[in-house]
Amino acid sequence: GHLVCPMSKSPYVDPHKSGHEIWEEFSMSFTPAVKEVVEFAKRIPGFRDLSQHDQVNLLKAGTFEVLMVRFASLFDAKERTVTFLSGKKYSVDDLHSMGAGDLLNSMFEFSEKLNALQLSDEEMSLFTAVVLVSADRSGIENVNSVEALQETLIRALRTLIMKNHPNEASIFTKLLLKLPDLRSLNNMHSEELLAFKVH
Repeated sequence: GHLVCPMSKSPYVDPHKSGHEIWEEFSMSFTPAVKEVVEFAKRIPGFRDLSQHDQVNLLKAGTFEVLMVRFASLFDAKERTVTFLSGKKYSVDDLHSMGAGDLLNSMFEFSEKLNALQLSDEEMSLFTAVVLVSADRSGIENVNSVEALQETLIRALRTLIMKNHPNEASIFTKLLLKLPDLRSLNNMHSEELLAFKVH
């Protein structure tokens, strides 16, 4: 990295913590959140009717993306900080110096775009359900039933957005375009970032 003047160091970071420890703190703070994703999934109408295998697979494949949507608000694009669930704030530069490269930049970019849409909680929940129920995940046994559920959810999301934003039909399109964005974030995210297992 390039040299920085010592005064510009952000006040947030504990200098006695290594990058590895910070990542560990980051991952640990996600553990309760992962359980919440599972609870959320169970409440999606129709999710529990999918085969056990496909439920587990969708959760394994989609949890990171769901968390990305849920926690978009923790990324402050103006301040260039991210707040961990523990309440600690870190600046982008600090996180970069700990080895969080392109993924972090992409997370910020995604969060900024998603936050700009200013969705209601209800819209966010439905969008999150659409994110989770993706028929094209690898290892899905019964693609048709997952596809049918996803289509139902997408229709519901479209109806909701049309009702809430009658003059902004583009919001729905923008949301659907977020799905490939999330997929590429998911592909970037390394095992080290979130070293958890979905049980």
